[in-house]
This record gives sequence, structure tokens and C-alpha cells, in this order.
Amino acid sequence: MIENDTQLKVSQEQIQRLESALAQLRRTVTQVEFNAQAPVIIEHVRRMRDEIDTYLGVREFETLSSKV
Repeated sequence: MIENDTQLKVSQEQIQRLESALAQLRRTVTQVEFNAQAPVIIEHVRRMRDEIDTYLGVREFETLSSKV
């Protein structure tokens, strides 16, 4: 759980590194290997983005928007 702006920045940087690793993986392995390895990375990125959204209040905004 992200609790401050420092942790937010670290999480954003980690996402960039993971996305770069995913792009590198796509370029260097076969499709079968990519399909086997990518889901773990993708899920990690999704969890981190969810934490960022929670910290930034995106979830609260989405809830309010859906009630309008």
C-alpha cells in the first residue's frame, strides 16, 4: 500500500522498469516463451497501478462518477 509521495514515485519507477523488461522480453524470446513469462509481469504491473490509483484517489472519483 502506497502511503506517501516517495512511495508513489518508487512505484511509478518500478512500473517503468517492469514495462521495459516486458518490452525486452517481447523482442528477445519466442511467442511461446513470452506467453509463459509475461502474465506474471503484467499482473505485477496491474497490482501496482491499482495501488497508485488508490493512493491518488482515482477509485473514489470513479465511485462518485458512477453515482451521478
